[in-house]
Amino acid sequence: MWVSEITEDNLSDEIIDKLLYEGLNDTGENVDCVIVLGSMKAPKYRVPMAVSAYKAGRANKIMLCGGAIRTFPEGECSEAEQMYKNALKLGIPEEDIILENTSQNTVENILCALVELQRTFWLNKVKKVLLVTAEYHMRRSLAIARYLFPAHVDIIPCPSADNNTNRNNWMCTQLGIDRAKGEALNIVQCVKNGVIPDFEIKV
Repeated sequence: MWVSEITEDNLSDEIIDKLLYEGLNDTGENVDCVIVLGSMKAPKYRVPMAVSAYKAGRANKIMLCGGAIRTFPEGECSEAEQMYKNALKLGIPEEDIILENTSQNTVENILCALVELQRTFWLNKVKKVLLVTAEYHMRRSLAIARYLFPAHVDIIPCPSADNNTNRNNWMCTQLGIDRAKGEALNIVQCVKNGVIPDFEIKV
């Protein structure tokens, strides 16, 4: 089934499972940079994944993306700034953190990350990046990144688990169901709007 053929009426649990989760495993490869996409929960779930990859020697730099202003327990700041605070607490040196502090959504996360990669490394010298985001958000993020990044850059997914939108539990709560269905339909809309190319899932 092509993603463009999916509608709200034919969106089954099997389609959601394959569309959002299938075949998105971290390969464990070393990369030039870890890129973390922002959200309210990113400091709690995504930053530790990035820190783990950094401390395992897989990358020497972590980029934190997200200029949207949120209200966190410590006060109001951007998603990237809050992730930055957590990364420092987890032992990442300040000089190894790249702050992308202007993007407002997933597409802008990717576009602004490209600018920061150019400024830090020269884009032509970047061969591989590790993309960290929530498990249910990975398909769309990876598709956008692979569509917008230069062909010579290999993008490796690194899904981050949270409490209610993982492959094994999204269907267990109404919150998980709503988020998974909403994300699946968001992917369909991205395809129909030409944000990402149409692709096929096997169901």
